[in-house]
Amino acid sequence: MSRRISPVVVALLFLALAALACNAPTGGTPPPSLPTTPPEATTAAPPAPTDTPEQAAASPTPSPPLATDTPVPDVSGEGGCTLNAAYVADVTIPDDTEVNPGDTFHKVWRVRNSGTCDWEEGTKLVFVSGEQMGTTTSVNVPVVPTGGTADIAVDMQAPATPGTYRSTWQLQSPEGVFFGSQIYAQIVVPEQATATPTPEPPTATPTATPTEEAPPPGPPDLVITSMDVDTDTPRQGVPLHIIATIRNQGESTAENFHWAWRVCISEGCEYTEAPGTYTLGPGEETTVQMEYTFQGYAEYTTEGWVDSREEVAESDEDNNTHLLIFTVSPAQPDLIIQSITFDPDPPVADQEVLVRVVVVNQGLGDVQYPFTVQWWGGVNFPEPSCEWTAAPLPHTYSASLNCSFTYSSWYGSITTRAVADVNDEIVEADEDNNTLDLNISVSQ
Repeated sequence: MSRRISPVVVALLFLALAALACNAPTGGTPPPSLPTTPPEATTAAPPAPTDTPEQAAASPTPSPPLATDTPVPDVSGEGGCTLNAAYVADVTIPDDTEVNPGDTFHKVWRVRNSGTCDWEEGTKLVFVSGEQMGTTTSVNVPVVPTGGTADIAVDMQAPATPGTYRSTWQLQSPEGVFFGSQIYAQIVVPEQATATPTPEPPTATPTATPTEEAPPPGPPDLVITSMDVDTDTPRQGVPLHIIATIRNQGESTAENFHWAWRVCISEGCEYTEAPGTYTLGPGEETTVQMEYTFQGYAEYTTEGWVDSREEVAESDEDNNTHLLIFTVSPAQPDLIIQSITFDPDPPVADQEVLVRVVVVNQGLGDVQYPFTVQWWGGVNFPEPSCEWTAAPLPHTYSASLNCSFTYSSWYGSITTRAVADVNDEIVEADEDNNTLDLNISVSQ
């Protein structure tokens, strides 16, 4: 049986549907929702982990070259300075150099100290990933001031299997902290040509196969691989030695060559040539040195030059010089007691005696501040007998200091003493020569 729907009901249903249509979402942009995390709480995603040395060595395809012009983050060093290093150049063995299986080679990188810490003694270049190519895992790095450069060498050996190999290294501070750009040596070990047997001719007499003559060796190539001074504190007026390591990285012997060094690289700064000559075979190196005394003090950019007379015909004539930058500190004063005298001499008990103490600055630097001098009538007296405040004293100058004193009794023998810079107010070249003892007698 069908039912009829009342017109009233139909009208009510129509009104309800119209109301729902008015409240339905439109195609406009919804209001923005509030962020679930405050902007300051947002953190950047951590960098992807780098391969371990074992993973890098197992990879059949070498990683892309390092971007040497991309800054590397600084690493905090001692005292708030920063450690950093920047690759400068491949001095030897450019990328993809062919090296025969098992052959040894001498890889040299030039690296600049781009941080604000000097590289201290104990800094090393350490193997970090790739193919080690030899037994060396680390080499020492010379002391390099901020902005200076160093040539760092590692002796390596090519693998026995053909292929492309990369050995990646990085600087490490004496405290074990890695810093600076990673540098690498990349070589190609070529396939070795196999000899094709010559078919025997159809005769009973064998035909001799001519042997190929090896090409003649190439010319020598002399370089200075490192240069340094033999003191941690170069100082004005104090002799030091410039020490250089010279290597023949060519294929022939370099005979009877000279080397030289100059204190600056500006125009008019002449080289000083070391006496004697040197001879190095292929792959050989030697250490040479030269003594020098700086008359001034500043940061100096010095330069060494091997084959300074250009007598050796080399495969590369443009790699014979090496820069060394270091700072020379000002000279220091050195105070001594030159003499102690008396008037009358010897002193007489219960009579006034004039005591004269002469102080000399025998150092190369000036004493720029007043300092204290004391004289003791006897080393066992409870307090000094005379005391002076001496004026600043230029180097080579002296000061004569006088006072009156009366011995209350006679002495057959007594030791008197004068001391300069009693309170250690002056920084001196020698802090252990400020005292003079003198044995005297005091008459009755």
